[in-house]
Amino acid sequence: MSRLLIPDAGPLFSLAAGDLLHLLLKFRLGLTDVVCAETVHRGLAANASIEARNLLAFYNIHAEHIETFTTQVGASLARLRAQEPNYQTPPNLGELSIQSLLIDLQLQAPAARPLVLFEDAWFLRNAAALPKTCVLLSTQAFLEYAAEKAWIASAAQARQQIALARPTAWTESVQIAPAGPRPPR
Repeated sequence: MSRLLIPDAGPLFSLAAGDLLHLLLKFRLGLTDVVCAETVHRGLAANASIEARNLLAFYNIHAEHIETFTTQVGASLARLRAQEPNYQTPPNLGELSIQSLLIDLQLQAPAARPLVLFEDAWFLRNAAALPKTCVLLSTQAFLEYAAEKAWIASAAQARQQIALARPTAWTESVQIAPAGPRPPR
């Protein structure tokens, strides 16, 4: 079975902007309930961005290959929204839902070594609090890996495609792996 890839919202929007969502299919793709709501479900809105509409279309086409995980964060948010439909979502819930999923995965399958695709400093600031079994991979590092594997012509070209729609997207190349031998990709 291929490695579980858990993307945050930012990388999903960047890959959608660069017409690179197909790269996600090289992995076992898992979305948390919160990230799915922040990205895929956003594509249902009348004023949805082209990236959100592309994510919705991608999800609809590949739904059988995408696992959506219920998290404690997502369940709590759903309860709050049931009581107060206009509840304002606090910042970083997508990131917190990923952290919740990683903890659940560590308890259920300690040998699992999921990849977390990120595009913001929250993951860098909180890396020490995440399970040591996960590998943090920035969007840029993911693009470099895809170029190494010849899945795309070049990371620089892919970054240029993304920058056309998302000029302020995070561009730093970061990989944080647990100590010890590198996990197989």
